[in-house]
Amino acid sequence: MTRLMVFLGVLTAFVLGLVLFSYKSLPVSNAKFDLHKTEEAYEKRTELIHELTAPKEKVAEVEVEVKEYAPVVDLNTPELVKGHKLYNQCISCHGKGGEGKASQKAPFIGGQFDWYIEKQLVDMKAGVRSNPVMNPILKGLSPQDMKDLAAYVSRLPWKKLVEGAAPAAAAAQ
Repeated sequence: MTRLMVFLGVLTAFVLGLVLFSYKSLPVSNAKFDLHKTEEAYEKRTELIHELTAPKEKVAEVEVEVKEYAPVVDLNTPELVKGHKLYNQCISCHGKGGEGKASQKAPFIGGQFDWYIEKQLVDMKAGVRSNPVMNPILKGLSPQDMKDLAAYVSRLPWKKLVEGAAPAAAAAQ
C-alpha cells in the first residue's frame, strides 16, 4: 500500500509540474475576443469540409471496350490437361484467367507459384485455413488433383486486367 501511495504522489507531482511548466509558456494576448471573426473562420472551415466531403460529380463517362480473352496455357502435359479440366469449376469465382472477383472475395491466383497454391489447397482441405466456399470443392480433390490444379493455375498469365479501366491503361500493365 505504501508503494502505491508513493507512486501516486510522484505521479501527481509530475503531472502538476508539467501543467505549471506549460502554463508559463502560454502567450498572453490582451486583444478583445471578436465573435464575428470566430464565426467567419468557423464558416470557412465548415465550407471547406463540406466541399471536400461532398459527393463528386460524375465526369463524362468514357466508353470502355471490354475484351474477352482466353489465357493461353500450353497444355503439353497430362497434368496440365487434368488441371485445366479441374479449373473449370474454379472459373465461376476466380475467373477464366485467375483474375479473381472482388464481389465473391475470390483472390487473384493466375500466375501464382504452384507450391503456394498447392499449400493453400492442402491447408484448406485439412482445416488449417478456413474457407467454407472452397470446402465442398476440395472434398473431391486428391493430392494429385491439387498438384495438377496448382501446376495449371501457375501457368495462367500474371497480368491483371482492371475492370473499367481504359484499354490503354490495361495494356500498359
